[in-house]
Amino acid sequence: MYLLKKDMKFPKDNFKSMKFMPYSMKRSFSLYRVKEWHDYWDGNVYVSFSGGLDSTILSYIVCEAYVRYQLSDTVYLVFSDTHMEFPEIRKFVPEYANWLQEKFPDLKIQLDIIGPKDGWNFKKVCEEEGFPIISKETAAKIRKLRHGKLSDKYRNYLLHGDERGKIGMLAKKWQFLVDTKTTKEDISEKCCDRLKKEPFCRYQREYKRYPFVGITQDESFMRENKYNHTGCNVYDGKHPKSQPLGFWIRDDILRYQQEKQIPICSVYGDVVLGKNGLYKTTGEQRTGCVLCGFGCHQESEPNRFQRLAVSDNDVHRKMYEWGMQITNNGVTYQEALEHCNIPTKTWESIGQMEFTFDGKEQ
Repeated sequence: MYLLKKDMKFPKDNFKSMKFMPYSMKRSFSLYRVKEWHDYWDGNVYVSFSGGLDSTILSYIVCEAYVRYQLSDTVYLVFSDTHMEFPEIRKFVPEYANWLQEKFPDLKIQLDIIGPKDGWNFKKVCEEEGFPIISKETAAKIRKLRHGKLSDKYRNYLLHGDERGKIGMLAKKWQFLVDTKTTKEDISEKCCDRLKKEPFCRYQREYKRYPFVGITQDESFMRENKYNHTGCNVYDGKHPKSQPLGFWIRDDILRYQQEKQIPICSVYGDVVLGKNGLYKTTGEQRTGCVLCGFGCHQESEPNRFQRLAVSDNDVHRKMYEWGMQITNNGVTYQEALEHCNIPTKTWESIGQMEFTFDGKEQ
């Protein structure tokens, strides 16, 4: 593994292979990426902390780097409170900041809580911009095709591709959502922009600090592809960022959590070894905005909405019931999800019969 002298980046072809490097080497690489980012910005950096698994481990790694390299600046944890997080997450965020302070007493840990402005919330975004369904990329294409002022060439590209192929076109299975006559509800990627991106951009402009983000190779094909082109530390471009865990996989994250005994939010359940020898969580696998529909069409049942509907937690059920009734152009969120063949109910939630086999409910 080597660096290019000109810009101190790894060759692009090496990035994907980094996730297969020995686990024992990954920590050292990540710690040094933190130092590089800190030094480049003269300590004007912060951790984008969601309370989720990856950003929890990232925060710990950043603190370790500050200790190892004697970086004396304050460690800023910045949490964007959209009010759409699991209640367990919102409780965990300040608790973890306090735990880090006790774990690293020579550092100063500061938790900054930010949020959307101008009255934006999940309900308002859904009503005025559209529902967050399928994926950010697909939702953006649907929004543009429904309401954007597009050239004939670009519209044709989004619907059919071009001479280079069909990469970038809207998948045919979702093209029915473009017709505003047959599909009344709008679908949009704007939820993340309003509730997450804008508050962080505003924080960055105000304080002139640049983020560490907990993106890993397991996030998505698009994120992995971007990482393969940019590497850990992205100094140029519109949104500079450091992703020190970019070449870690989920098993690395959970293994490190177990080795260091780092607390994680209770909504993940327990961390256990699976039959395949890899670590996994027994509870939720993701903890972004509770009612986000991105990626849900790929989940096996019970999906995130079905689990909310029958959760033992009253707050989970109330969030589900509230969210399913949000409307856009007269269509409820629940109806919009079902239009995309995303189930929102279980047999249990609609009062269907339960069977018992060997004393266990099925």
